[in-house]
Amino acid sequence: MNYKAKSDAILPTIIVIFGITGDLSRRKLLSALWYLYNKGMLPKQFCIMGFSRRNLSVADLQKLVRSALGTGIISANKVQVQKFLDIFLYQQGDFDNIEDYRTLGKRIDNIEQNFGMRANRLFYLSVSPVHYEKIFQSLHDSLIVKSYCEKGKVWTHILVEKPFGRDTRTARILDEKLIEFFCEEEIYRIDHYLAKETVQNILSFRFSNPIFKSVWNREGIKKVHIELLETLGMEGRGVFYSDTGALRDVGQNHLLQLLAMVTMENPKKFDASHIRVKRSEILKRLLPMQDIAHNAVRGQYDDFVYEPGVTERSDAETYFKIRTFLDDPLWEGVPFILESGKRMDKNRTRITVYFRDMQQLPYPVTDKEKCHNTLTFEIKPEEGIEVSFLAKKQGFTHMLEQRTLHFSYHDNTTNDGLYAYERVLYDSIRGDQTLFTSTEEVHAAWRYITPILESWNKIPLEIYTSGTCGPDSRTSLDVDNT
Repeated sequence: MNYKAKSDAILPTIIVIFGITGDLSRRKLLSALWYLYNKGMLPKQFCIMGFSRRNLSVADLQKLVRSALGTGIISANKVQVQKFLDIFLYQQGDFDNIEDYRTLGKRIDNIEQNFGMRANRLFYLSVSPVHYEKIFQSLHDSLIVKSYCEKGKVWTHILVEKPFGRDTRTARILDEKLIEFFCEEEIYRIDHYLAKETVQNILSFRFSNPIFKSVWNREGIKKVHIELLETLGMEGRGVFYSDTGALRDVGQNHLLQLLAMVTMENPKKFDASHIRVKRSEILKRLLPMQDIAHNAVRGQYDDFVYEPGVTERSDAETYFKIRTFLDDPLWEGVPFILESGKRMDKNRTRITVYFRDMQQLPYPVTDKEKCHNTLTFEIKPEEGIEVSFLAKKQGFTHMLEQRTLHFSYHDNTTNDGLYAYERVLYDSIRGDQTLFTSTEEVHAAWRYITPILESWNKIPLEIYTSGTCGPDSRTSLDVDNT
């Protein structure tokens, strides 16, 4: 999808990044902002204000930004990079100190005076979720966000990273605080997987190609396998993972959102108001897991307890695999397998749709156990779509073998290469919430996941060797029962 800069049509905008010195900001946000800036996709009057506990000067912050961009970008774009650095300002502050927010508010007012007009305000919470509630309250108490809900005027948007809560109860408490101070139209809950090109293309692919319409249901689909596997371990997230675990980290959000994209009904219109409703409808139809021992596996890689920050004898899972079903006539009996793990033997995220086999094939197959009609959405490491089918094997016999058709975004030279966080930031500035999760979606997902978390101790935590496929019992969920 190609984007054109609309900077002339956008009011001056101020982005405040809470936790600008943190890992997410340095790895993702600063580079994403640079690419948008370099493409002319940010407003002409634009400012980025960093807010963090560290005592930094503006020069120190610019040095941090330079380091995040890397020498390759800087050497190739020296003049442009300096212009980009000049839009950064810094405010030292404690997330729990209301006076620091009042100081921030005064600085934002000064920036608007320099702009000569009121500015849109975007607050990005690149911080640990434990700070969310206090930041919501302080933004309100300091009057930084007061009276910004009026239609047709400057806006305030607040961007919140996952995980949003730990369970149904804590998510609701957070939401009550958030909705107390912000309108639903101002709240942008980030699930960066929704911003990936292949994930966006799931809906385009499904609803623009009639060849799949008649088989996109329980009559045509045998099962769906959604995987998010990583070769990496904690990478500095030991404290977080000890308290959170894989199911909270990626199951409640990324994998359930991918499930919704595969199974949701046609939204008719491709905008936020229609797509988010259809996603939430699917999440509300997830059947509660009745027999967790039969439908779930959880594991922990062998070196996890030695990772920096990991609590001694932590029983947090670094791997899970669950089988779930939908209370929907269209998908009755179709198992959806959700799987994620750290320190695995491969690094990939993909959705594989397995179509039902023909009752009777006219010709023999080279390997009946491995030959199926499948449709795979490859999300990571490369983004693309692959279709597998049976075709005659070359030669004098009528033996069938599996062949594939593959489309890769890396081969598509018309793609402008926007990364997920660029799209997140770009859409939040434009005011498009399509790729952000709604309140209803968050609560529906937690209502499904929370009972599983409460029953986790009913199944053993299996230790698996780093660099392998995971716990041995994982294969029990692959047995077809349809």
